[in-house]
Amino acid sequence: MPPFGTILSSIALLIITTTSSGNHVASAFVNSSSFATKRTPPSIHQHLHIMMGKRQQQQRQNKGNKRNNKKKQSLENLLELETDLHDRGFKYVIGSDDSGGAGCIAGPVVVASCCVMQPYSSLFGNKPSDESTEFDIALPQSAIDALSKVNDCKILTPTQRQEIYDIIKQYPNVFAITTAERSAQQIDELNLLRATQLAFAESIETLVEQHELPYEECYAIVDGKISPKLYADQREEESDMLNHQAFAKRFSVRPYVNGDANVFVVALASIVARVTHNAKMAEFYESHPDYNFDENNGYGSKSHIDVLHRLGSLEGIHRMSFKQVAGR
Repeated sequence: MPPFGTILSSIALLIITTTSSGNHVASAFVNSSSFATKRTPPSIHQHLHIMMGKRQQQQRQNKGNKRNNKKKQSLENLLELETDLHDRGFKYVIGSDDSGGAGCIAGPVVVASCCVMQPYSSLFGNKPSDESTEFDIALPQSAIDALSKVNDCKILTPTQRQEIYDIIKQYPNVFAITTAERSAQQIDELNLLRATQLAFAESIETLVEQHELPYEECYAIVDGKISPKLYADQREEESDMLNHQAFAKRFSVRPYVNGDANVFVVALASIVARVTHNAKMAEFYESHPDYNFDENNGYGSKSHIDVLHRLGSLEGIHRMSFKQVAGR
């Protein structure tokens, strides 16, 4: 048996240091040339993870601030991640977000997806990039001014949201958008998480298929902690057929916590989802004004709960499986 000191010299030594922010950095040193490996550049997924980690670390440092009072991101910061993805060959970055999810006790959950279909340099009237074409549209200054306010829809006023939504709808060749929803009944049947993930998948897949986007140039970012399973049914069919070839309709989709406040297209999607959801609740208000859906938008506010106690729930509108609604 070799001496104990020899054994110690041949194993990895783990040195853990603590940075000023409280994070731990680990460095491993191996006393053997056989463990030496060639350093390779990070993959796109690793790079995205690093960028997201830096953003989320900044958010944790500002943890004491309330969400509605946090400083708005500049347009340049919101475009940082997408610009980087464009440089890496992902021409079509799709952002997705939902409205009417957690906190709502009535109405559907609405998911919107958005993709800017031309280079940002030409979109905002700057010097055209190498990717610009004669078909690219330079938005008027009034639209650019409105889009410079894009941020998480929760910290925009209803007027600002509507203004940006109208611009998105006015330029369909610039902003590709799709929406998908799951009704209160479907939420009761599937549960909210499952219903929302299915709506995410439908919205993203519809956008890609409608615009015939090449899969290898697509990258989707969804707000939240979970990413949906795209083309799940078709993947299962391939598996049943014992087809071992790579599935053609496959592209990256990644979750991003607080993506609506940090990624431009996710912020756009959050605005589209919110305006669409609130319009649906306004329709419910027309037929059921006593429930004040135009004000509470389906959320379980105290006044909404009080109305439930007095008048009972509305089948087809309220989510009967939710605790605040069950039995009423």
